[in-house]
Amino acid sequence: MRITVSEIVDVTGGVILGEKTEDKLNKFVTHVSSNSREIEKNSLFVAIKGERTDGNKYVASAFDNGASVSLVSEDMDEETLEKGVCIKTDDTLRAIQKLAGWYRKKYQIPVIGVTGSVGKTTTKEMIAAALGAGKKVLKTRGNLNSQLGVALMMFELTDEYDIGVIEMGMSEPGEMHRLTEMAGPCAAVITNIGVSHIGQLGSRENIRKEKIDIVRGFRKSGILLIPSNDEMLNAPDAFDRENVSREADVILDDSQIIYYGEDEKCLIKAENIHNEDKGVSFDVDIPGKGKHRVSLAVLGVHNVYNALAALAFADIFGVDIKAAIKGIEEYRPVAMRGEFFEKNGFTIIDDTYNASPDSMKSGLSVLWDKKCDGKRYAVLADILELGQESERLHREIGRYIAKNNEETIKTDVLITVGREAAYIAKEAIKGSAEIKDGAFVVRSFEDRADALDFLKSNIKAGDLVLCKGSRGMQMDKIVKGVLDD
Repeated sequence: MRITVSEIVDVTGGVILGEKTEDKLNKFVTHVSSNSREIEKNSLFVAIKGERTDGNKYVASAFDNGASVSLVSEDMDEETLEKGVCIKTDDTLRAIQKLAGWYRKKYQIPVIGVTGSVGKTTTKEMIAAALGAGKKVLKTRGNLNSQLGVALMMFELTDEYDIGVIEMGMSEPGEMHRLTEMAGPCAAVITNIGVSHIGQLGSRENIRKEKIDIVRGFRKSGILLIPSNDEMLNAPDAFDRENVSREADVILDDSQIIYYGEDEKCLIKAENIHNEDKGVSFDVDIPGKGKHRVSLAVLGVHNVYNALAALAFADIFGVDIKAAIKGIEEYRPVAMRGEFFEKNGFTIIDDTYNASPDSMKSGLSVLWDKKCDGKRYAVLADILELGQESERLHREIGRYIAKNNEETIKTDVLITVGREAAYIAKEAIKGSAEIKDGAFVVRSFEDRADALDFLKSNIKAGDLVLCKGSRGMQMDKIVKGVLDD
């Protein structure tokens, strides 16, 4: 990557602070970062002003660490201006987004956009694994799926890549459009429509409308993959004019919608799904390519759907299906997203990266499907950002646990952490008659440390433990506490 100061000024509409010279205009950057401590030589440092910190305070430090240019939203002192070039804009986030979109247009490689309330990261990883069997793939690193994260990912594009797989997360109205302006996908998948960020968006219908806006990146037309098991995306009026933006409606008219899943209408179809001890296997039927058996190293039917999306894109973009299947069979969970750890004879499932009502139910299904010689523990914490729907949605999870405990005890011990998660416990107790004879044990804690103490005092060899909650609840510390004991 090589972008000059002159180009940055032209694209962002920014103003060079201090004297404007030819030497400054010709200076160039080869990397972009918003972290002043992780700066490479000749980097562009983006000073983001957020709720907790103001990047403008770290401009001098970024220059000291190797940055040569910085996007700022405040005036800088003379000492700082002597260290590097400062370009002032009213909004540095919007400025870097404009620059990212401009830079993306330099490359004609196809980009696949991945969005959804649950399963974005796993689906992105599986798509990259399948495509990687025949192509050089640029995929979203870590959690760079936000308005800033997607911008930073665009600057990693080079001629060496054949295709990009970009994860796109959104939490507010209008955000998806900004993401597509930068990534410019020609194809996309919406994994599902849940209730994540319903506090900001108001309803699942609004979440669906915002997610569908990913097609605005298609420019004129493209390919959209839809899972057949999502009630919101499969509603008869899901893609009607009144339920999508005007811009998306025009693009959808000329785009292809492909369904994947277990139903007859699916172009990419899974059959004979079988949960095994350390994974799930299924037959995949791909038109013109026949049936193939796939064995994943992850549990859960939701991962079958993630794999189907990956294989669909492999077929669409010309990757040999057998090679693509091998690629996803070699996939292993990303850190804190369903990792299995064994110690002293018991197993702990670390699914602590984040949580939503849907992903918590998926996590519980994994807990119930995996072979267990002892007791099954569900350690569940608050799901955040649910707004006024929080109590209802937490209680719904409790009812889900109770319903699955009716005939056979699937959750032997339920431990909740936090005030909202306590509603899970209350509802699970209501619907579980077996609690009276001790077959179903429920404990609620406000403090994570107390929950950890209870867990450590009770788990034994043969037991299986699921830990899950929103990132802000730091449930990974419970996993660490158990494993380090």
